[in-house]
Amino acid sequence: MQILLQTQKGTEDITQLVPSAKWSGDLQQVVRTLMFSLLSSTTDKSIPVIDAALGANVQLLEAGEVVFYGSIVSRTKSTEGNTIDITCFDHGWYLKRNKTIKTYSKKRPEEIAQALAAEFNIPVGYLEPTGIALSRHFLTGTSIADIIVTVYNLAARETGKQYHFGFRGPDLYVTEKKVDDRTLIIAGKSNLIAANTTESIENLVSAVQIFDANGKFVRELTDGGRLQEYGRLQEVIRQTKGDNKAAEAQKLLDDGGVSQKITVDCLGNVANVTGGAVVVQEPHTGLYGLFYIDSDTHEWKRGQYYNKLTLNYKSTMTEKEAGSLPNASGTKTAGKATATTKWNFAHGYKEGNNDTG
Repeated sequence: MQILLQTQKGTEDITQLVPSAKWSGDLQQVVRTLMFSLLSSTTDKSIPVIDAALGANVQLLEAGEVVFYGSIVSRTKSTEGNTIDITCFDHGWYLKRNKTIKTYSKKRPEEIAQALAAEFNIPVGYLEPTGIALSRHFLTGTSIADIIVTVYNLAARETGKQYHFGFRGPDLYVTEKKVDDRTLIIAGKSNLIAANTTESIENLVSAVQIFDANGKFVRELTDGGRLQEYGRLQEVIRQTKGDNKAAEAQKLLDDGGVSQKITVDCLGNVANVTGGAVVVQEPHTGLYGLFYIDSDTHEWKRGQYYNKLTLNYKSTMTEKEAGSLPNASGTKTAGKATATTKWNFAHGYKEGNNDTG
């Protein structure tokens, strides 16, 4: 581990002044966090005074690779010790904290993400192409993170793919979640320290009913096996004219099975990050096969490097559905349109050319 801090003197290597550090991420957050304790004292002459200013750039390197690039967002000092507790966020913080109002017509998620990144001066590394044209309104002040995640979520319903959002250095990457050459094997008597698995039906769904805007029943989707074994555990969805909720209802049913929470403690490796995958081989808990990382914590302490991972046997993605479709009457929710203007919700384009808005 190596930690570099930008100060008024330039880029300083403060690794020897950091007794412990944690680097972590979670599937439902676009922000990765670095936390560390920094030795600094004005009374002990053997400890230098470090200018760890709010907003200062911090980089974490492992084996020469930059794995975190971000800024100090908070610091805590105490009279009882010679350390400053530092919390840093990567550039996902800028996605989360910047809000805007936007209206999109027939735009692909990759186009929307590229335009937002350019507007807010966020460098882009790679944006996974989807080829899915969408129309969406974000009219209440929505973070650019929620906009990007929403449009990729909507595209995922069409492509059947899962996407991961994150930063490599200062650059934004949106990539398809899949097994690659960084997928590691975690096994007993090798790099596995401990594993725990918990199964639950607390949030199980066995039936989903769809109603229209007036509360009239439209249709029901069920899982016969769950109904028979666990009884009726029902969710409901309301849909508006032209806004078919069948795919959303099916997703609720697909995701509403027996949940399995798996946590693994293992020797540290920077490849073990949220959005990636690992192969686990552990006979005592019966964990065998490919699992996806939903959250990760990397800890460096006393010269040792460890990971704690939360795993999922299903590949899922950051979930968010902000904004709204053009309204069901056929007019746009921003501006005016004639009565002959209508939206094709299935394909995301406007029919007719009488638009006056």
